[in-house]
Amino acid sequence: MSTVNAPFGVRAVYHPSGVIRTRTLTGFTSIPSAAVYKGDLVKLTGDGAVAAIIAANDAAYGIFDGCRYTDATGKPTYSPYWPASLSGVTNIEWYVVPFDPVLECEIQAGGSVAVTAIGDSADIVIAAGNANTGITGSYMNSTLKGAAAVGNFRILGLAPYDNNAWGDSYTIVRVQIAKNQLLTEVNSI
Repeated sequence: MSTVNAPFGVRAVYHPSGVIRTRTLTGFTSIPSAAVYKGDLVKLTGDGAVAAIIAANDAAYGIFDGCRYTDATGKPTYSPYWPASLSGVTNIEWYVVPFDPVLECEIQAGGSVAVTAIGDSADIVIAAGNANTGITGSYMNSTLKGAAAVGNFRILGLAPYDNNAWGDSYTIVRVQIAKNQLLTEVNSI
């Protein structure tokens, strides 16, 4: 599995409560212009778009998990991704898994990750998604931050799959969000 380069973004896999909850974001006053795919990390913004895809080193609010909207012809539409450059849509709802300090996620690295990475951090690498499946192509940078900086993710361990081992070409790891927009001290969103 981790010898194949098949990134899927971030997926929530474990919460001690046994329940991974999705939150619905509404109240968009402007339509986000960039495509956002299932598994992309999103952040809250102050520009009326409510949420936008993050970049490396940004604090994240949660994981994009699909959306619903009414298209320009009045047809209600559910999609696992938010298409770029939509116009005339209303009733926008984004489904997001918000980050909880104990939520564990999985992500594929863009290269080999060794067991010595446990406790270290790394950033996300944003990549184009697939409009047919709605899944992002984003992955974790295999270059670790080390003691000098904090990346988007804190590495907890290896994802428990057959054919996934430390040092594989595209290691899949368990992570927690290290830069959490809900817990980071900020002046304002």
